Formats: sequence, C-alpha cells, structure tokens
Amino acid sequence: MTRFILFLLISANFLFVDQIFAQESIRTKGSDTMLPLIKALTNNYDQFSHETFEVLGGGSSLGFKGLRNFNIALALSSRKVRSTEQESIEDNEDQLIEKVIAFDALSIIVHPSNRIKQLTIPQLQKIFKGQITNWSQLGGEDLPILVISRDKNSGSYSFMKNEIVRGNTNSNNIKEVHSNASVVENVSRLKGAIGYCGIAYIEEVVQPISIAKTEQRNYVYPSFKNALNKQYPLSRPLYFYYRISDKLKLSSFVNFTMSDKGQQIIAHKGYIPVL
Repeated sequence: MTRFILFLLISANFLFVDQIFAQESIRTKGSDTMLPLIKALTNNYDQFSHETFEVLGGGSSLGFKGLRNFNIALALSSRKVRSTEQESIEDNEDQLIEKVIAFDALSIIVHPSNRIKQLTIPQLQKIFKGQITNWSQLGGEDLPILVISRDKNSGSYSFMKNEIVRGNTNSNNIKEVHSNASVVENVSRLKGAIGYCGIAYIEEVVQPISIAKTEQRNYVYPSFKNALNKQYPLSRPLYFYYRISDKLKLSSFVNFTMSDKGQQIIAHKGYIPVL
C-alpha cells in the first residue's frame, strides 16, 4: 500500500512538471518567408531549453493580428509594422519591440524555359501594373505574362506593392496564391509565369532573374553573396515583433537568434545574417 501511494505521488509530480513545461510553450506566427528560418532556430534552441514552440505562417499581417488578439507572443514579419497595426497592439503600459534578425533577397522567378534572364525595376513595375502583358515586348517569346502574386496578408506582397510597383496592380493578369511554395510551384509549371519569393525558397525548377534599378545600372543576380554585400536591389529586413510584457519570456530565444550560433543557422538556411 505504501509503495502504491509513493507511486501515485511520483506520478503526480511528473504530471505537475509536464504541465509547467507545457505552459512555457511559445506561439509564433506571421511571415511565410521566415518559416524555414524560424523552424531551424527553434529546433536548435529546443535542444537545450524546456520551452517549446508552435510555429505558424500565413503572412506578416496575420502575425500582427495574433499580437493584437493576444493569441501569440512573437510575430514574424518581412515588412515593417504599419502605424495602424502598432496602435491596435500597444497601450500606455505595453509597447511593441522591433528586432531585425536577418535579411532576405526577394527573388523574381520565371519558368526555366523563359529566354528573359534580366529585368529592370521599371520593367517589373510595368509587368505588375499590366502595362507589359506579353514576353515578346521584352524580347522574349510571344507568350502572355501571368503574374503569380502572394495574397494581401503577405509581407512580400506589401514589399512588392509599396517598394517596387509603387501603385496598384492589374488583377486581369494576376493569380493570387497563399505561400512562397505555391509561387514556386505555379511558376515551375506555367511557361508564361513570373512571381516572387524569398531567396530560401528558390529551387532548380524555376529561374531567378537578375535585377537592375535602371537600364544604366548593372544587373545583379539574387545570390547569397550579392545580398550579403548589399548589391542586390531587392533586399529587405526580416523582423521579430513582441510586446514589452513578453520580453522576459522571449529574451533567451531572441538572444540565441542574435548570437553567433543563431546567425550561423540563419546563414545556413540561405538568409542574410545581421552584420
């Protein structure tokens, strides 16, 4: 009888410890571009930490919505927070912390059979605005252009719209998808397609395009080296966002991310470390 009671007490203690560890689970959500990065970081961090992570993508906007609704502790974003988002999250006692943890080279991709190997930013603007609608207008095959775009929750979409296109796109030649992987998949099988994705998502089934700011500038390929040297014109920062009230809970993981080990993991996954 004594052994049975002792067994129950030990089992209860283990259950109590498990409950404590379960309570330390950290929810993170946001940028689809950052998913390979955050999964690699959390997997390595979990090896020496009691904390566990729930990692979800869906787009930068969903990360900020999660913070606003107190559904997550850490938002992932491939764009800077909008003032309206920040105002909806913050109050007088709880401010938002912004941390640049890496950089990405937003890559323009086309079907491997496409003869076009380089484009200028003004040409990209005309493609996305529907002013250039056939590859023959750029010296390529007589083939209609189909733009594969991310949805409006995506930070990549916001970057393209605000920094590159600088205006509204033409929806007549645009197919909207919900992830970087879907962009790559569509561009790989549709001969007239053009799309954009994070550098970590580039595969051999698509062809990255070299980009120049203007026709008078050198065309730069979206490689790790060119992005690291700040030569590639479509580079952008990647952010962590979290509340001051969660700073203590997240400080160990954030410090790991910014450490030499964390930055090596970031570089190994194809992203650009913070120098």
